[in-house]
Amino acid sequence: MEWIKEGVNYWENPNCPIEYLQVALVQLVNEVEGIELSANHFNNINRNHLIQKIAFYEDVVDK
Repeated sequence: MEWIKEGVNYWENPNCPIEYLQVALVQLVNEVEGIELSANHFNNINRNHLIQKIAFYEDVVDK
């Protein structure tokens, strides 16, 4: 994964592929909410919305 930058959260990296963000959010929702979603559940959400949701769930996971 050439786009990974040391010290930068993956969701804050503009080079992070949107597909990676979509899968990450599915996994975070499963971890936090216990809800299993299909891998393509977030395909129609724009990048900014994905980033906001991921940031929220990452914060919840960290607590």
